[in-house]
Amino acid sequence: MTAVLCGDCGAAMVLRPSRFRPFYSCTRYPACRGTHGAHPDGTPLGVPVDAATRQARIEAHAAFDRLWSRERKGSRGRAYRWLAERLGVEVVHIGEMDAAGCAR
Repeated sequence: MTAVLCGDCGAAMVLRPSRFRPFYSCTRYPACRGTHGAHPDGTPLGVPVDAATRQARIEAHAAFDRLWSRERKGSRGRAYRWLAERLGVEVVHIGEMDAAGCAR
């Protein structure tokens, strides 16, 4: 597995357990409080980024989820394909977007 690097400071991150699902935390904690989500099997959810981009991704996901839940026309995958078409890209994964992409 490729090393996961903190989006805030660039240091290595380590996988930690939690009640809900594992997550990555910066090895420089408490000096750096960078975290990043993980799938249940420990693979990272997208690419770690700085705090401002992380917040932009949270807001983009919230907007997408409101739209998708209101329309409910097909699967979540279909909704992501629709979004990719609107953005003029092949694949959309909010966890890999930068702040400008999230704003779009």
